[in-house]
Amino acid sequence: MRSRPPAVSLWKRLALPATWVALFFCSGPSGCSERIDLPPEPETPGGTGEIAYDVQYRWQEVPRFVDMVLTSGILYVIEDSLFVHAYLSEKATPVTNSFSFPDSIVAGGVRLERPVQLAAGPAKTLWIAFERPDRRLVQFRIASPPQPTGLWVRDEAFQEFGGIAADDDSGFVYVADPVASTVVKYAPTESGGARVAVLATLGDGDHFVQKPRGIHCFGDSLVLVDPQKNWLQVLAADVPFAGRGQVQGPESARLALHAPVDVWTDAEGRYYVAQQSQVLQIRPDGTIKEVVTERDALAAAMPAAVVANTTQVWVADPGSQLCTIYKINTVIEEP
Repeated sequence: MRSRPPAVSLWKRLALPATWVALFFCSGPSGCSERIDLPPEPETPGGTGEIAYDVQYRWQEVPRFVDMVLTSGILYVIEDSLFVHAYLSEKATPVTNSFSFPDSIVAGGVRLERPVQLAAGPAKTLWIAFERPDRRLVQFRIASPPQPTGLWVRDEAFQEFGGIAADDDSGFVYVADPVASTVVKYAPTESGGARVAVLATLGDGDHFVQKPRGIHCFGDSLVLVDPQKNWLQVLAADVPFAGRGQVQGPESARLALHAPVDVWTDAEGRYYVAQQSQVLQIRPDGTIKEVVTERDALAAAMPAAVVANTTQVWVADPGSQLCTIYKINTVIEEP
């Protein structure tokens, strides 16, 4: 195990009372356009609870984190589009471990360079999108040290990796290409994979995209952000041009995004969207549950990536060479 040098410092704040409470109940997402109603969230026992996020830790003077993924309790990070390192996710200071990739990554006899996107795969695997020697996706087994599984994907049509995702059950992988304005599904193989289906192409309206970027797989659906349209959208992972479409929110509180760049989902189906100056936690029905960064005066002006579990959120800020970990804070007020 190796840690960052002493120059790395920590910001840790005490929990403060929340300033506001989300007042909307939610309904769950579906791979189709039909909405499924969920029961209201339970009351906080023993009194009224105010919920908000506070800064738990702030990692300073780290390399530029350009993408992140949280899997098997490990925070994998692409640094400066050069290295893929594994961090202990619960530490107050940035500590890497033996699951980190070597500085020279070789798979199938090919030296791979310029990693740009990450995705968690099935059975403790990790997908990495590389730009050189050509654009390709390569799967690695999470081990100490990491090992290539032999599966990879290459397509002459790749123009840019705006986001990648992987299905935990089927093993399919998905690419959001902002230059081609497509979302494409692939079946990996040991000979470079095969295109299965084009799920979305350039256009307005549901099931069409314009410069899509962050993408995440959950169940039989894909959730993605489209900075050009300022949309959060859900696509079916198995059927082209299908799925819920735009996540709009109820008529009384329409969801308005501003230059979203990345999205994540937690185990309870909530969306986390990184956008200009903010990170939002959004209920499945499209209402904003929390502004994760609301109480942080040093929140990233332009976050690059977001990952989360049900109580914590990690936000990459490459412009300031920071990574901030936020933790949910519930203040119980006794009657």
